Amino acid sequence: MKHSLLYIFVFLLIVACTPTVPKEYIQPGEMEDILYDYHVAQAMSKTKGGSDYDYNRQLYFDAVLEKHGVNKADFDSSLVYYYSHADKFREIYSRVSDRLSEEAKLLGASVGDINRYSQYSATGDTANIWSDASDVLLVPRPTQNRFDFTIKVDTTFKVGDSFMFQFMTEYLYQSGTKDAIVCIVTKYEGDSIIQIANHVSVSGLAQIRVPANREKMLKEMRGFIYLNDGGDLSETRKMMYISQLQLIRFHSKEILKPDETAKKDSLQANSLQRVNNPGGSVPDTLRRRIIGRRPGGTPLRLEGGATVHRVDARPVDLKENR
Repeated sequence: MKHSLLYIFVFLLIVACTPTVPKEYIQPGEMEDILYDYHVAQAMSKTKGGSDYDYNRQLYFDAVLEKHGVNKADFDSSLVYYYSHADKFREIYSRVSDRLSEEAKLLGASVGDINRYSQYSATGDTANIWSDASDVLLVPRPTQNRFDFTIKVDTTFKVGDSFMFQFMTEYLYQSGTKDAIVCIVTKYEGDSIIQIANHVSVSGLAQIRVPANREKMLKEMRGFIYLNDGGDLSETRKMMYISQLQLIRFHSKEILKPDETAKKDSLQANSLQRVNNPGGSVPDTLRRRIIGRRPGGTPLRLEGGATVHRVDARPVDLKENR
């Protein structure tokens, strides 16, 4: 009996200490349903197209709020609260994202690029080496508008590796320009640095690729995602939810040292000359005589409109397709 009372006391203490959302704000469960319906409605408004897209988007959003019995003032004030409690809101959006993905699968949506590499581990020629947060919520406010990351380089990395950083985004904006900057900086042996940056201004799949350096080994990789305020400093709805973060590493199929590359090029040139010059060093004039005359010197008779083809003894100049 004493043990049972102790367990009940501990349970009540945990419940009492668990931070809850004040009752004047939309509660997490209801906020999840509203956001889910919101994104479904936004997708429906996009199908309308035309010049009335903004009008349709607002119309569908108003319908969502009406469905849940929430007015714009209550919704916006609740968002302001969740701005200051980003961890709670990230949990809500994580569940919303899962629901949207499941709904898309039920409707027959394809797997898509974002899930193509989910099966890969952190090893192998193609590997998902991302080990940081799987989802991030950004708000255009100081300390909440930037996500930084660093990739640990170990012995599994090789010269010639290329990379692809990708993630899914969901914008929830009332006004202002949607604009996030994704930047990746790579540092190689000899302290050479390459910086690549892209802008992300729409919801959906975002990708940034880092090309292979076939001469030097990677020493460090770091990057960030930064959400601009869009020139609008008001307290309106503005947030960016990032999910399914992945960093895919691709090992190069073939990496040769400089001396090996020169040797291979030489072998390829010789092979091309042998293939395109079957007669070796036989002079071109002599070959024309051989092709154009019988052994006794009598010209060959051409039949069916055939012509004598000139065989060039020079190596063929091949241009690389780019």
